[in-house]
Amino acid sequence: MFLRPRMSLVLGAAVLLASAIFVFGTSWAGTTGQLSGVVHDAKTGEPVSLASIAIPELKRGAVTDAQGNYLILNVPAGRYSVRVSLLGYVSVLRQNVEIVPDFNTKLDFNVESTVLTNVPEVVIRGERPLIQKDATGSTKFLSGDDLKYQPLRGYQDAVAQQSGVVNFKLNIDNEAQNNNTLIVRGGRPNEVAYYVDGFSQQDPLTGVSTTAINGDAISEIVVQTGGFNAEYGRINSGVVNLVTKEGSEKYFGSAEGIYGDIMKKSRGYKNFNASLGGPLAPSLKSLTFYAAGERKDTEDRRPSIITKDVGDPSQPGLFENGVLPSNESKTWSGIGKLTWKPGPARSLKVGGTINQDKWRQYQNTYRFDLDHAPRFRDKNNSLYGTWNHSLNTRSYYEVKANYFLTDRIRGDGLYFDDLKKYAFPVGVGDPTFDPTEALFWFGANNPAGPHVWDDFLRRKSSYIGFAADYANQLSKAVQLKVGGDYQRHTLRYYNHYFPTQLYEDSAGVLLPKNTLDVDRYGYDALGNESNGGLDGPKHPKVASLYAQTKYEQLGLVVNAGLRFDYLTPSTQALRSESNPLQSDQQDTTNVATQLDPADLQASKVYRRLSPRLGIGFPVSDRTLVHVNYGQFFQQPNLQDLYVSYAFLEHKVNTGGYFVGFGNPNLKPERTTAYEIGIAHTPTDRSRIEAAAYYKDVKDLVEITNIPSSPNNFSSYRNRDFATIKGLDLAYTLRRVGHTSMTASYSISWATGTGSVSQTQRNIAWTADEVPKMASPLSFDQRHKFSWNLDYRFAKGEGPGWHGNHLLENAGINLLLNAGSGFPYTPTRIYNEVTLASVAAQPIGPLNSRYGPWTVQMDLKANKGINVGGQNLDVYVWVLNVFNKDNVRTVYSGTGNANTTNFLNTDEGQNTYDNTAAQSRYRLAELSPTLHDVGRLVRFGAKVSF
Repeated sequence: MFLRPRMSLVLGAAVLLASAIFVFGTSWAGTTGQLSGVVHDAKTGEPVSLASIAIPELKRGAVTDAQGNYLILNVPAGRYSVRVSLLGYVSVLRQNVEIVPDFNTKLDFNVESTVLTNVPEVVIRGERPLIQKDATGSTKFLSGDDLKYQPLRGYQDAVAQQSGVVNFKLNIDNEAQNNNTLIVRGGRPNEVAYYVDGFSQQDPLTGVSTTAINGDAISEIVVQTGGFNAEYGRINSGVVNLVTKEGSEKYFGSAEGIYGDIMKKSRGYKNFNASLGGPLAPSLKSLTFYAAGERKDTEDRRPSIITKDVGDPSQPGLFENGVLPSNESKTWSGIGKLTWKPGPARSLKVGGTINQDKWRQYQNTYRFDLDHAPRFRDKNNSLYGTWNHSLNTRSYYEVKANYFLTDRIRGDGLYFDDLKKYAFPVGVGDPTFDPTEALFWFGANNPAGPHVWDDFLRRKSSYIGFAADYANQLSKAVQLKVGGDYQRHTLRYYNHYFPTQLYEDSAGVLLPKNTLDVDRYGYDALGNESNGGLDGPKHPKVASLYAQTKYEQLGLVVNAGLRFDYLTPSTQALRSESNPLQSDQQDTTNVATQLDPADLQASKVYRRLSPRLGIGFPVSDRTLVHVNYGQFFQQPNLQDLYVSYAFLEHKVNTGGYFVGFGNPNLKPERTTAYEIGIAHTPTDRSRIEAAAYYKDVKDLVEITNIPSSPNNFSSYRNRDFATIKGLDLAYTLRRVGHTSMTASYSISWATGTGSVSQTQRNIAWTADEVPKMASPLSFDQRHKFSWNLDYRFAKGEGPGWHGNHLLENAGINLLLNAGSGFPYTPTRIYNEVTLASVAAQPIGPLNSRYGPWTVQMDLKANKGINVGGQNLDVYVWVLNVFNKDNVRTVYSGTGNANTTNFLNTDEGQNTYDNTAAQSRYRLAELSPTLHDVGRLVRFGAKVSF
């Protein structure tokens, strides 16, 4: 049997792709979409065949078939012009056609017949369809143009406005973050995948992302909160896929500055960013570049409305200006992309991101020891390459490779990463606090010296990844896409629990002292990188294969797919938990106090299949319904899988303080999700959406007590579960006259036995009975509402005066966010701010009460000015316009953020029995960290060309 040349090419490409997948073995996100439609004769309504469809910017095109249909796959996300032309018809150019990644842009044409020549081309400005008909899950589409007028900064702030997304401002996990945490439909903080130009930006150790992107670099953002396809894996709740701009044949760019010090109490906010794109050289049109960078300097990274009210006469000049001391942040971020197009159907992209954030964390217990409040340095860098080749208008393949690195250091605010400076003289310990009050750490006024932050962390994770995808429009109705990926990680971790004891100063000579109380792999006991051995760097590996098909016919859309994931920690696990140091008591060579090779065995390997199914169908010409079902698996945070075996040996032998040990045999966490949604366009300029969902989550990781000999220890197990359900509503009004508007509302119930893997650390420490019943999770926000209104005058519009329109190219954008409070467990009144060890006594079920609602209105007013042919945009940006006191969290004994009420108890009066002590207690309980930002005014200017 002989194959036609076209079939041979397709089959050859498929075989080559499959081979590549199995040879190479993160998840990867799409950066291209497709364009399709039908061309009709405007008068007769008959389909027009052999019409030429062209995208001039890409030099790509197609020809309509006998039914007038056309299709162009593999179109990079962005905005383009699309032209249809045919002899005997008037050419039509549709401008501003938006291509979104992973989805189809439907664009139909009606063309007028003519017998004349040189008829002027008809130019039409296009808009994104109100309903994305091939989306069978909850999907939000945002463009850079959608965001530029809104009073927010960064793509995460934009995502937080969408229905189903909770902007959670509390830290409930192991490590503090310099950004708010986004919770998607009740999932854990690590269950949101972030992609930039198709590549994951998550730290595999913690599951969070610290990548910042200059807002001017954003081309498209696709937010999927449910029903995503099989190509997205190892993530349970949501996907944020960001595609950045790339260079063109013409030079373009911008520069912007934002300053917040013009008005008093502005918290020292300074931001400068710039971008530039175009051909690498004027004569090299096929080789283009794009680069963008941002520098942000914030004196108070999380301002509080009450800061100015918590000053103390002993600290003149501090707090009075509304700035929290030792709470600054200095951030650098950049992105670059080089694109080579040797032909219209082929492209090679090489790019990367770079981020560095140096920041301090104000803690109220350190208010008299500010120099030693904790300091952080976060880095993440990525480098990638993508080869994309359209074999024809109906098929393409793509091959990717990337490298990603995250690096965090957390240490003392003064000594930071110089561990030798933490040392104290022989016989001298780290000063702590006054035991009679136990409110604040000792500062410089203490005769024995200040307290030093006694916990040092350094972690570094990186991976090298490869991926390949192949897509083919098998027929007008059926599209097939297959692909796979492989990642190999390198993980290093160092956490010394008492760095002030690592060295001791013996008459000026620093000698190692405590090299045991450190959880480490990939580092030696003194914090130097090391390789090899049982506590060398860890190298987990993950791989996946997927196949998905999309069927579209007569308005019916079916997205069906299957995903296979392979996960291996590639390390050693304990052979026996009850006797971890002597797994074989009959073996006389198995020493009872040492972790021998005989006590270990290879960790488990997991393989999982994830079916996905989404169906969309019209019930009228203005209404579309979708339903979807999917199983999703996610590998636990890698830091919950690994442990230093030297440290485990030490702790099992000695017992003592609490620490959680990783478990390499943790299973992937599993979510089964169901959704039904409807989208309706009551008018040609508006859309209403509703989606109801239910999620059954099992095998969530939680820490627990492990009975063992000679001492118990704590480790992680797959024993948490959650049940999540909710309803998301959204309304969109396209610009009518001068006004456009969006609004969203979510009601949800997120219940389970643990919010993160460390939720039950106190239970694990005391070996109490673990929860068997679900209760509200820490980020369970019952109600969330967001409203955005934009009122704008275009060029030549607005009130006139002597022939001038003073308000042309000007507008105002209002953003209102309101949400119900987060849950807490009510307790008896007790000393909630003491540094001493105390135990709370609950008086109600776990997380059975909720904090107060928060309401915040922000605005941004701007005016565009033409200066020398360039566009200058000046604006004022106001946060919390009405200066409302929004509470982040409350004291569990009172449900109030201002007082614990402990001083009104007999115990409180006896403990703090004089005016000075009571005054210090009020300083301790009136913490700025419990309150959100007050009114802030910032000014900015941006020039674009």
